[in-house]
Amino acid sequence: MSAFAARATASRNKPSAAPRVGRPPRVDTQAIIAAALEIGLEKVTLKQIADRLGVAQATLYRQVHNRDELVRLAAFQLTLSRRLPDDAGAHWSVLATRYAETLYESFVAEPQLINELLRGRLGPDAEIDVIDQFLGRICAHGFSLAEGAQLFHAMGTLAIGAAAGAIAHAASRSGEVTPWDVSLRRALAERDRDELPRVRQLTPQAFDLEPSQWLLALRALLAGFAAARGETLPPVTPPDNAAPINGRDAG
Repeated sequence: MSAFAARATASRNKPSAAPRVGRPPRVDTQAIIAAALEIGLEKVTLKQIADRLGVAQATLYRQVHNRDELVRLAAFQLTLSRRLPDDAGAHWSVLATRYAETLYESFVAEPQLINELLRGRLGPDAEIDVIDQFLGRICAHGFSLAEGAQLFHAMGTLAIGAAAGAIAHAASRSGEVTPWDVSLRRALAERDRDELPRVRQLTPQAFDLEPSQWLLALRALLAGFAAARGETLPPVTPPDNAAPINGRDAG
């Protein structure tokens, strides 16, 4: 008997391994994305997701090729999960404000979305469902499709820019980077005293605006659209126990 035949015979006579008990663990793309969103897109790793789902990391590669693809899919899912709140017959500016706020909150909650946007990985395909929904609602208030699209993109530009500022503001306050006021004083100290006279007249607080200030810019943006339509915006009703937006009591 040849050596090859001897090995084959030994292999056939070798007791077979005990069968695996139960089915092998399986996860789908949605479960992976849900786990990624729970962990947070900014620092999530495939190992963290595998540990959370109780599977081997290799199992994840059946659904996603790498972390970048996972982040893109999760960002896409997060964007599409936004839903316009029910305006319940309110003025169109209320609907627009609520949409802008949900967009702002989405990007502040997941800073990685801004990175994906800057890399061109979060394109129109991630927004078309939301755009269509928004147009359906805003056109019911007398907007044309072109006007609605213009409003949608103007608010998106403002909200995303405001979200980036809010993320930077939070980082400045967290101690992870040099605070704004310290950076400002350091920059001015490095310049001649006769330089930047107008900037020197401002207080550091003028450069360190609270993130909520973006809502004033949004209000101005909506006022411009209203004026183009021959309208004026209705007054903003503040929440209970809050001061009116103009700082005076309505009465």
